[in-house]
Amino acid sequence: MSESEDGGPGTREIANRLFAAEFDDSDLSYSESDEERAPNYVITPSGARVNRLFLAGVLTEEEWVNDEMLRARIVDPTGAFVTYAGQYQPDALAFLERTDSPAFLAVTGKARTFEPEDGDRVFTSVRPESISEVDGDTRDRWVVEAARRTIDRTETMAAAIETELVGEELTAALEADGVEPSLASGIALALDHYGTTPAYLDALHTLAVEALETVAGERDEVTPLDVAPDEGTGDASALADRAVDASTTGSDESDTAEEPTAEFEPVEEGTTVEAEPEATPTDPGQTGESSPAEAVTSDGVPVATDDAATASEDETESVESDESVEPDEPAESDEPGDFELDDVETEIEEELDEFDPEEDDVLTDEEREEVETEFGTEFSTGDEVEPEPELDPEQESASDEEREETESTPESETEPSASETEPSVSESESAGAAGSDDGGATDSDDADADDTAEEPADVSVEDAVMETMATLDDGDGADHDELVSTVAEQTGATPDEVEAAVQDALMSGQCYEPADGKFKPI
Repeated sequence: MSESEDGGPGTREIANRLFAAEFDDSDLSYSESDEERAPNYVITPSGARVNRLFLAGVLTEEEWVNDEMLRARIVDPTGAFVTYAGQYQPDALAFLERTDSPAFLAVTGKARTFEPEDGDRVFTSVRPESISEVDGDTRDRWVVEAARRTIDRTETMAAAIETELVGEELTAALEADGVEPSLASGIALALDHYGTTPAYLDALHTLAVEALETVAGERDEVTPLDVAPDEGTGDASALADRAVDASTTGSDESDTAEEPTAEFEPVEEGTTVEAEPEATPTDPGQTGESSPAEAVTSDGVPVATDDAATASEDETESVESDESVEPDEPAESDEPGDFELDDVETEIEEELDEFDPEEDDVLTDEEREEVETEFGTEFSTGDEVEPEPELDPEQESASDEEREETESTPESETEPSASETEPSVSESESAGAAGSDDGGATDSDDADADDTAEEPADVSVEDAVMETMATLDDGDGADHDELVSTVAEQTGATPDEVEAAVQDALMSGQCYEPADGKFKPI
């Protein structure tokens, strides 16, 4: 899941990274539904939908708001985040109480807005879920990542402004262009609420670039963001990184709805498709032969014929329309609805002509003799089979006893008796078919089991890092060198790859460093 994807109610969302200057300009709180567990979002002027937030900066100030609430200011290169810890955040409160400023901190928490009753300004804050102390390098990596994501959002919103679309149409156009659904929705909401201008986007883009320059040592501080979201004009095309196609919105559904009627030639009123001829059985033994839906194979087993023609007739008979398509339009598509009804009628008639329900399509006398010679059994139709002879009560009880003995005897110990009657042709063929099916299923199951056993478990290096970190954590955290060597040995990855995975986990708020060279999962 990317940073902008929705987790939905009850799902933990990935923490966003953005600068304090943009977060401080935000004043729109948004929820997709009135459900109790529906997530709340803070919509930023560049379109980020922030439910959870990950930030890194310097702790510069701590202040008790009352007896139970502590307020802390954590500064990044562009401004300050404000976080409150109280009785419902005991771990964060305890950490801030024992931490003195200045200190590099990393905070993961929920984005919140607050508007005083007697004020006209909305304040933003972060409700901490976890706080940990980090080093300067970690803070610099966070600045680089936050700058990259800010630049991406400003360029995407500039492209959205160029489309001149709004609301759901804009969201659909952005999603069709490959933009994350959450960001696409956030951009539409931000443009509607803030009226974000190209001038603000350009200033925010410049702020992100200057933040990168401070990390590179090319600049001492970032120029303050002194442009309001709805202030100024500017040229959005100079900042846009893509050209969003606005013509695709609103037309997809109508094209899809009109496509079947445009390609399907309706049957004119009063036109009927020739139905199947009704065959009147002349002999009770030929009842199975007279049905045009069945044919008899050489071994006497009835086989269902292709029902495609019948299905086509049923469909075409039920179609009525007041419009008609020009008959001389050439068929240029392979779509199912693109066909001529005259061709269908001709094809159905030819298929029906080939089948004569009155014709004796069973075996000839010579074929009967061949079957009797080969299988050693009398050939009979369904009507010629003699009924099962009635047994006396004594014979029935004897048969029941023999059946019980046969069932109680293990299958491996049962041997066929020489006096047993030879199975008929249909029984032997059915048994053979069932056996082949069972054998095929068994073989395929074994093959699937072998394939499953041979496939190695696909575990990413980052997942292995978090699992190993939890295993090696003795209370004070997992040792860095032991963690890297253990994961490298387990996954076959290089130490550099493992180190990169550790840093990614650290940056994404999955772990923190309680001390130098120690890592604890969050």
